[in-house]
Amino acid sequence: MTENDNIKRSKGKFDPVTETRDWSMAATEDHCKRIARNTGKRLIEIIDIEDDILPIVCIFEDYKDE
Repeated sequence: MTENDNIKRSKGKFDPVTETRDWSMAATEDHCKRIARNTGKRLIEIIDIEDDILPIVCIFEDYKDE
């Protein structure tokens, strides 16, 4: 993506057992954004694990109270 959306992007391994943040698997970055919008969470990181079926891990956090 070329837009500046303040989402951290990385590649590599992902360990669901040790991950303490809210996460979900997705097929594309757009699916991550849709999940965030539908759940009312903020998408903070996208990890490309280069898997065949669901290659993207989406990391979310709650919006801060303003």
